[in-house]
Amino acid sequence: MANLVTWFEIPTSDIERAKTFYRTILGIKEELRQENLGGDMPYAFLPMEPGDVSGALVQHPNYKPGEGQGVCIYLVVQGDLNDTLAKVEPAGGSIYIPKMPLGEMSPGYMAQIGDSEGNRIGLWSAE
Repeated sequence: MANLVTWFEIPTSDIERAKTFYRTILGIKEELRQENLGGDMPYAFLPMEPGDVSGALVQHPNYKPGEGQGVCIYLVVQGDLNDTLAKVEPAGGSIYIPKMPLGEMSPGYMAQIGDSEGNRIGLWSAE
């Protein structure tokens, strides 16, 4: 199996402040590329090359920094994502965001679940 981790999202309450923080501590010289997903969700992408595991800073009411929220790591799922989601609740987890296409941002599908410990985990699949 290649990388199990495919993507992560770091919630922010002030995306400009967070961009400055991460550029400073990581020594990133260039400005972070920013897009508004869905029109109201600022995403600032951390540097990445094709094939890299990377992530973004995200500001949205559904993404809250801190306790009970925090960073969301996306794990790679083989096969149809719905097959994996069907196992989540019987295993003691919760489905926060059902399977949805990523569209032009990235090929594939994503979902977010709560694991058995209450952690928010993202899932990604090509199917």
